[in-house]
Amino acid sequence: MSLETQLGLGMPDGDLWVLACDRWHGWKRARPVLGVCDELPDLRTWVRRQTDPGAVNTVLLTLAELGAEDGGDDPAAAGALLWLLMPGAVRMAQSLMPLSDKVDQLVAAQLWLSARTVNWSKGIQVAGTLLMNTRRDAVEELGLSRRRRAARSREVPVDDIELIHALRPPWQPVQPGEDSTASSPGACDLLHDLLEVAATEGRVDLDDCRILLELADAAESPRASRGHAGLLGREAAAVVAAERGISRATVCRRAKSALTVLQGTYATQVRSA
Repeated sequence: MSLETQLGLGMPDGDLWVLACDRWHGWKRARPVLGVCDELPDLRTWVRRQTDPGAVNTVLLTLAELGAEDGGDDPAAAGALLWLLMPGAVRMAQSLMPLSDKVDQLVAAQLWLSARTVNWSKGIQVAGTLLMNTRRDAVEELGLSRRRRAARSREVPVDDIELIHALRPPWQPVQPGEDSTASSPGACDLLHDLLEVAATEGRVDLDDCRILLELADAAESPRASRGHAGLLGREAAAVVAAERGISRATVCRRAKSALTVLQGTYATQVRSA
């Protein structure tokens, strides 16, 4: 059963979908910011055509407020929000398929809880926050999440901790002699999702996202130095540069630029939601 069907958002006759469509015009009258299209089914097209991520997030925040228990407490608005985010949610669920045969049911439940409790009042980036919180909670429900208990020997910026250091997927075992507290399971998937959301919202170039992931893979190799978690180390950058046929300086410049955008856009908002 698909996520849309699980949530009653299957078109054209899902219960929650029909209710959301019926209430769309009332929402538009109450919240003029939603007057970007005539009917709810047209909203995805508007989002895809938008070149201003801020305008899209304003619409998402409005739906998040209407649907949250501490906002308008309207389940239909929460459904409309999840329908908009469904493409990203489906990709997220697919990435978790190796972990359980009940992933769709679990992700649907966590999506619903996230939409009803999302911290809209803090002006968060709705798409990235809701999807990442859903993945985090789903992984915890599967019993695959654990906290790092040992402090690092030096202070590391937020982007290093959240996006670089913990890169092992939850199903990859810890190797003999390796510090089991050095990474948090599921962080690699979180990184993939964050980069996907950032690229979709037009915040980071898709190819720059690929460079970050390639650097992460190269940094995990025994050859790579561990400075700056290895991500921007000379060896890792040299490997990616050779594979791409570009200079190491270009690889580092593009990676640093993408990390700066990601940290400035998501680090505080996601952690506060």
